[in-house]
Amino acid sequence: MTIRIVENAGSLSEEDLKLLSGTPLIEKMMRTRIMLMIEKNQEFDWTDLTKDMMGLYHIREITRNRLYQMWFEYPQDLDQFKKNLYVVKLSLDSATV
Repeated sequence: MTIRIVENAGSLSEEDLKLLSGTPLIEKMMRTRIMLMIEKNQEFDWTDLTKDMMGLYHIREITRNRLYQMWFEYPQDLDQFKKNLYVVKLSLDSATV
């Protein structure tokens, strides 16, 4: 029998959001949301984008492989996400040069 632990960090599922419905946490996260549009067929690692997050976050796919909504518990995590995105974008841009 194999048992392993899969780290999930602060990522919340849709079911988690349902459990938290009506709480101050959900209201807080709704104030700290952004939309992320990704070029078609662009590949990246979500782990790189969510590195160094302190609180909870949720990634909701709006349209398949193209548009995402990101919810963050803390405004600082939104700032960190933007910094991580900048670093990932730079590495992707330099890889195509």
